[in-house]
Parts: sequence; structure tokens; C-alpha cells
Amino acid sequence: MKALVVLISIIVILILIREIVSLKAQKMKLKKLEIGKASLIGDREFQEDSMDIACIDNATLSVLADGRGKNKAGKLSSLLATNIFVELFKHDNSISNINYFFKRAFNITNREILKKLDDNQGGASIVCSIIIDNLLHYALVGNTMIAVFRNNELISLSEGHTANVLAKKGFYEGKISKQHALWALKEKRLLNYVGQDGFKDIEVYDVPIELKKEDIIILMSDGVHNYVPWNDIECTLKQNLTCNQIAHNIINKLNAIYLVNKDNASVIVMKYKGH
Repeated sequence: MKALVVLISIIVILILIREIVSLKAQKMKLKKLEIGKASLIGDREFQEDSMDIACIDNATLSVLADGRGKNKAGKLSSLLATNIFVELFKHDNSISNINYFFKRAFNITNREILKKLDDNQGGASIVCSIIIDNLLHYALVGNTMIAVFRNNELISLSEGHTANVLAKKGFYEGKISKQHALWALKEKRLLNYVGQDGFKDIEVYDVPIELKKEDIIILMSDGVHNYVPWNDIECTLKQNLTCNQIAHNIINKLNAIYLVNKDNASVIVMKYKGH
């Protein structure tokens, strides 16, 4: 009986130690990475953007999904996407093979949207980043965007999957003629996204970005990067603001711009504070 009490006491102590270590690790992680986010519903009936953040061990996942579809199909698609990414990240051994995680997460999301929303009613553009220590890994599909602000300059890391971008890429690769490319440059129709039978490859990093202290990482829906001037975003980033303040300032700039049928807009802002 005494041995059982001692064993239970040891187990309780070990659990407490594990929780304390986990809490300390979480605090260390938060010190290295400050995060803020903001969104705008615009003139739309539903907010079709969804965002989420998740942390495990020394890794932080950020995911932003921009839904598309009639009625509530867009909202359901984006929520489904962020939930799948976060659940897979928390319960899979994602850190050991991040490229595999990205491909699996996008393909499962595509399959689940098709399963739950019949006749291609829904879909979503998604951008996801995983920061491990000081390395930034990312992948996306659709017209979402990821960019890094360093040395007072905001640099886009992604291209997207609209007709004009893919036409430009096809021309440089010799797959389409100059005439067809010039015609398609005016076309911004979205060609690739999750939630369609013809879902294609994702856009994924070649080499992870090595972050430097005070680097700022931004994940944006097209409601932000298509309408807020790049210079305005850079000016906001140059100010000594918290990530939440930066995110809300960028969204507030949309309110100051007169637009007919203003779109949903969402942004996640992260500042790397490690060495």
C-alpha cells in the first residue's frame, strides 16, 4: 500500500515538473515571437476569412484561410481549413518533415472541403507558416500572400495562383507564347485553390528563411495586399508599434480607402525577437 502511495506521488510530481517545464518553454517561445492579427468583414454578408495560431515545442504555426463560395460555403471552407492545419500540427510529428506536413495538410483540406460541400460549392486560398527556432517555413495556395519586413523593406516571398501570375511564370518557362502571356496579365482570376477537383501543387519554400532579430513576418489575404498600397504597409511597419497595433493599422487603412463592394480582409503579423 505504501509503495502504491509513493508511486502515485512520484507520478504526480513528474506531471507537475513536466507542466512547469512546458510553461517555461511556452514563455520562452512567446519572448522570441510576438504575434498580432486583425480582420475586416467589409461589405460582405459573411466573414469568409479564418486565422489561427498553434505552438508545440519550439515551433509556431500560423495559418490564414480566405474562403470562397456562395452563402456560408466560403466561411465553412476557411474554418475547416484552419482547423485541419492546427489539428494536424498538434497531433502529427510535423517538425521532423515540414514539407510532408504542408502537402498532407493541403491535400486533406482539399478532400474534406469536397466531401462536406458538394458540387464544388466552397473553396479556400490558404497561406501557412511554421517558425522553428529562427527558421521560417511556408506554403500557400491561391491568392494569399506571405512577406518579410527587413532593413525597412517589405519583400514578398510568394507569387500566388491567379491567371496573370501563372501566365508570367509560363512565359518565362517557355510554356506559353508572349502574346498569350500579355493577354493573361490583365486576368486576375483565381485558378488554383483547395476545394476543387482540379487542385494542383502548392507553392512551397525552396529553402527556409533564416530570420534575424526584429524581422516582421506578414500573412495577408488578397483583401489586404490587393488594395492597401505597398508603401503604406511599409510605412506602418517602420513605426515602433506592437504587432497587434500594426495589424489593426493595416486594416484601418482599408476603411480609409473608398471601395465599392469592399472585400473581407485579414492579416497576421509576427515579429521575431530572438537572437
